[in-house]
Amino acid sequence: MSKPIIWLIDTSIITNILDIPGKNQDKLEVREDFKNRIKNKDSFFLPYATLVETGNFIAQLNGDLKRIKSLEFAEQIKLALDNQAPWKPLKFPEKESLSLNINKFPEFASKGIGFGDFSIIQDWEEQRNAFQAFAVKIWSLDKALQGYES
Repeated sequence: MSKPIIWLIDTSIITNILDIPGKNQDKLEVREDFKNRIKNKDSFFLPYATLVETGNFIAQLNGDLKRIKSLEFAEQIKLALDNQAPWKPLKFPEKESLSLNINKFPEFASKGIGFGDFSIIQDWEEQRNAFQAFAVKIWSLDKALQGYES
């Protein structure tokens, strides 16, 4: 029997689910995958970096879209905090965790992996260790984040 799955959702996925203009090219496919994963009773975590990056993309929108999408985003985060959304936000890493992992960043940066993606990979490692009865995977359209699964 296969393990239940926990997905760490990358920015490239959440921007499609939330239909953020300019970042939603794969919206139909991603939303269909999301529905199927919910039907499979998979679990979803939103890394802190995903929240920050998504908020930054929303802040760069033009005109009324900035306000509309920021309100939608804020509502989704509130729902998640109240366990009313299909995902749960992960907190910013503790000082000890960040101190342990920061020395790894130059190696990742030399491969073109930015700090946001690096921190999602660190979140994946932490969740993989914390939830050994689960298959923990990163769900991303970005090549640098694909293939992370326990």
